[in-house]
Amino acid sequence: MLASIQIGAASPVAEYLKLSTDVNNGYAITTVEEKLNNPTDTAVEDQFSFLIPEEAFISGFSLIIDGKEYRADVLPKKEASEKFESAASGGRTAGLLETKDENLFAYALSFEPGQSIIVKLTYEQALKKTLGEYELVQFMESSRPVANLSVTVNVNAANQLIRLEAPAFPEAEVEYLSSNRGQVRYEADSLPASELRVVFETANPPLNGNMLFYENEGQGYMMHIFSPSEENLGTSAMSKEIIFVLDKSGSMQGYKLEQVKDAFGNIIEDLPPGDYFNIIFFDSTIQSYSGTLMEANSEQKAGAFDFVNSLEANGGTNINEALLTALGMFNPESGRVPIIVFLTDGEPTEGVVSPYAIRQNIKDANTAHVAIFSIAFGIEDENNYSFLRAMSLENYGTVERFSPDDNASEEIGGFYKTISTPLVTDMTFSYSGGVTELVNTGEKNLFAGSDAIVLGKYSSEIGKIQADVSASTRTGPRIFSKEFTVSPKGVNAFIPRLWAYTTIESLLDRIEVEGETEPLVSAITDLALEFEFVTPYTSLFVEVPEFSSPGADGGEETVPEMPVLATEEEMAAPLSNQIQPSSDSRYESDIETEESQVYGGLVEDKVAKEGAEEGADESTEKSTPGFGVLFTFSGFLGVAFLLQRS
Repeated sequence: MLASIQIGAASPVAEYLKLSTDVNNGYAITTVEEKLNNPTDTAVEDQFSFLIPEEAFISGFSLIIDGKEYRADVLPKKEASEKFESAASGGRTAGLLETKDENLFAYALSFEPGQSIIVKLTYEQALKKTLGEYELVQFMESSRPVANLSVTVNVNAANQLIRLEAPAFPEAEVEYLSSNRGQVRYEADSLPASELRVVFETANPPLNGNMLFYENEGQGYMMHIFSPSEENLGTSAMSKEIIFVLDKSGSMQGYKLEQVKDAFGNIIEDLPPGDYFNIIFFDSTIQSYSGTLMEANSEQKAGAFDFVNSLEANGGTNINEALLTALGMFNPESGRVPIIVFLTDGEPTEGVVSPYAIRQNIKDANTAHVAIFSIAFGIEDENNYSFLRAMSLENYGTVERFSPDDNASEEIGGFYKTISTPLVTDMTFSYSGGVTELVNTGEKNLFAGSDAIVLGKYSSEIGKIQADVSASTRTGPRIFSKEFTVSPKGVNAFIPRLWAYTTIESLLDRIEVEGETEPLVSAITDLALEFEFVTPYTSLFVEVPEFSSPGADGGEETVPEMPVLATEEEMAAPLSNQIQPSSDSRYESDIETEESQVYGGLVEDKVAKEGAEEGADESTEKSTPGFGVLFTFSGFLGVAFLLQRS
């Protein structure tokens, strides 16, 4: 989503907006380029913001002014802050971009009359394969008219490209370039009313997977794609034991609870024969449909449906007792896949309320290795979300965030479908040939229509790599083995970046679970600097050299005085619905706070030169003509503020 907020009476005009994405085997690199012109005869100011995917890392930002590109550098967080402090105190134009908990990238620019500025942003993300398909979302909403919009999405896959489309965008052109390459193009003379969704599907790899290779200066990188289907496994999905643990505390009253009843009523109805299930609602106390897991036959499903619809919201939130009650119902010897779907809209308020104590209690009680998939339903407090995320990660699951809007029931049902058909469980991967620094994008369970991707490093001297995957299926334990011949290709140049991206994500997950330690922080920082990713421990810093333009009098250099831009309050107000700015000082020396603060913006100063002779007052105003910039990052950026020094 591209949003624009006008700060002055006049506003720059967007000459064009270009979005270009290259997707290689699910790894997407997107570049956003916008050219902005000031056609008026007065200086104008404007502020803009982009929404980027929550899971994306910013990897590049630059501004092209008068034909010259100013590119931001990724630096350690403290060093970037120090450089910005130095620029600020020296009256130089600079910007600092740091992480925040929202997926907002924002900046502000000041334009001279007739000036053009090109803004370029690059971000990278790994797309997840769910229910057999990948989805890429391009946000394209704006309050600023754009007369020239172009979007290009190039898709390249190791396996055959079966389907490529842009649903709800019939104007988009889809072209298949080869058996495994395709392109989506969309052009318009205005911005569409919604985001562009590109969906594609590829053929499954062989039973033992595919392995791709890339080498650079003697260092090899491998990518093992493991995604067996029911057909090539020769068996159906495994039966499961599943317990739905659902919040019905007072804060769930009304529309929220109605959405939950609707979603889980449909989920219960769709449970297949052979599954065992139960439903636990909780507030201050616990209410279970049954004291034990029940077979998913028509009689039990009808009774559960009535149970769900009979309950009302009230009371507090006893998360600890609810989850411990559910964990006590699983039979580790059943041979079925154990799963908990846990939904809550708030923090624990009854019984054990410490999130750390709850996490430890759940971890100790989870002797059946139950995968806990949490649904954060309308949770805005990041501490509560982090608690759910950590608890899920250390119990073989994940967390998803949903808003209690009109589509909540459908979205929750869609999420459930992605975890409803376990094909392979208890996966372990091993490789010969000295493969090191392995990282896995998947969990211990592989669901139908998903994949597990393992990345690692190898020496370029190795000619073959043996892959062994030990796992359980419906027919029992199996080992999937294959020897791959190392064959590096230039088209696989994305693999090192995907390896770094996935490794950083894995390390951030460990910090969520284990806490922030020096080895983990150092590992993330080193990788982020090497591959130029903005993370909670690295920042983007840009400084624009000051220069002058010739004046009209005798060659004397003059620059029109920069307009005074917005105050903190004025900058924060337009974005208040998207992100709340920090109330802390913007230029404190200690930025290593628990929640990263955001600094940024414009530094403009009038620099005076005193003449050599007494009484001769010769002054020159120095600045980058018509240029002021404010940057922010969240989710990997947060709102940054403007600094005007005089």
